[in-house]
Amino acid sequence: MPLFSRIPFDKKQIENAIAELEQQTSAELRVYIERHLPKNALILDRALAVFNQLDMHKTAARNAVLIYIAHKDHQCSIIGDQGIHQFVGDEFWQHQCQLMISYFKEKQYTLGVLAAIEKIGQELSLYFPIQPDDVNELPNEVIIND
Repeated sequence: MPLFSRIPFDKKQIENAIAELEQQTSAELRVYIERHLPKNALILDRALAVFNQLDMHKTAARNAVLIYIAHKDHQCSIIGDQGIHQFVGDEFWQHQCQLMISYFKEKQYTLGVLAAIEKIGQELSLYFPIQPDDVNELPNEVIIND
């Protein structure tokens, strides 16, 4: 059985939403999904480790955002690099996680991620509107780690 069929997310739909978001903002967004948090890991620590592992701190404007999901543990964390975090802060990221979790509880996994991407995109476009010379600095591929 292919890996993606065991994860209840529509990878293509999420990647399309990321591409759409990046047509409105110069910011970058990635989604990283795994079934469970690694043993003894804290959600924020794991999300920060993934953010660094993916070199998301290397964007020119420091405006990358990571949506990290441990779906079987019903946990998520959103990390915004310093360029965007200075404008929206922890409360905004926590609210987007709560939004996703509300969908996850209804087993609407993809819709939860799409709803969060839409809200995040609205904020990112306020502070980092798309530029004529915008370059896609990070891949849009959803990473699924099982």
